[in-house]
Amino acid sequence: MGVIHVISKYDLDNNAWKLASNKERFRSLAMAHYIPVINSSNKDINYIIIAYGSRVEDNSKDSINIKEKKSNIAKVIKYFSNNSNSNYIINFVMLDADAPLMEQSKQLALYIDDIASNENVKTINMLGQSKCGAMNMYIPRYFNNSRSFDVTNIYNISTPYNGTLLASPLIFYPMVEELCKTKLGDNGAAKSLYKNAIKLYESISSNSHMDYDIAQKDGVPSDRLNKYDDKFVKNIFSDENIYALKNIRSFNNFITHIDEETMSHAYKTGDVVTIGLYLVDKWFFNKESDGLVKTSDQHLVEEYLDVDSINLSSSHMITTSKDFYKILDSINENVEKPFQRTR
Repeated sequence: MGVIHVISKYDLDNNAWKLASNKERFRSLAMAHYIPVINSSNKDINYIIIAYGSRVEDNSKDSINIKEKKSNIAKVIKYFSNNSNSNYIINFVMLDADAPLMEQSKQLALYIDDIASNENVKTINMLGQSKCGAMNMYIPRYFNNSRSFDVTNIYNISTPYNGTLLASPLIFYPMVEELCKTKLGDNGAAKSLYKNAIKLYESISSNSHMDYDIAQKDGVPSDRLNKYDDKFVKNIFSDENIYALKNIRSFNNFITHIDEETMSHAYKTGDVVTIGLYLVDKWFFNKESDGLVKTSDQHLVEEYLDVDSINLSSSHMITTSKDFYKILDSINENVEKPFQRTR
């Protein structure tokens, strides 16, 4: 069992962080802490900070306790308990629903600065999927502790470096409507299906910065622009970001895409989410994707950093993929490697 520590809640009215009320805890920036994995008697410790882009309300019923099986953190704990001789502290980040992703990047940079001050911390491994991979592009530029650069390894997975269709209502909704008409005809049944599909989408989305900040250009409705930072994706490859990323310990990029192997594994394991993402891929993407992000967009960072991306046979639901262990293998290897900056 893990314990959730709420860091702060973002106040959109005042554009500032504040203490979260009990009611606000479920949509606040938070960190789950688990029992450390101790494999060695030495004092060296490696942090693994995992961020998939979910909220407290997605993972906990009381906003205090979180089961290890949530987001498959149990897999990570078991892997490093059985496959490493090093010590680990594993943290799981849950995002604030309303804070601009840039502001959340700054908060995580402060956290890394703090733990990097401990000389016993050997590495800090920041694993970010999807929007959290996009946040990882900004985090190092906000480091104030020089040691943070020396110990930080970044792992980006399924990252929408060019934004994503499914965070862009003005682009996505008409496509859903057209699909309903194509399948059922221009009638009441199609209108009802469309209405229910959008209702489901709105119930899952944060309907705020957490999702809209990774929208594609001109994808956010005018009445929601106060919950959208149009500069976040636009400046993801800024000189400031790239310079900082070139000075961390290592940068690693993982590409996810749906293929026959992905679907074979999904059918065998009953992975209904991956099957659903397969349908999204077929219905809404005209190029290879993982069901949420175009595969070609995930490669864009290669133009700015000298990195050899690793391809994974997986939908966007990476934790249920057998290829998930390739990411953990990479962390395990980087922990043991001598320090060498990204170039």
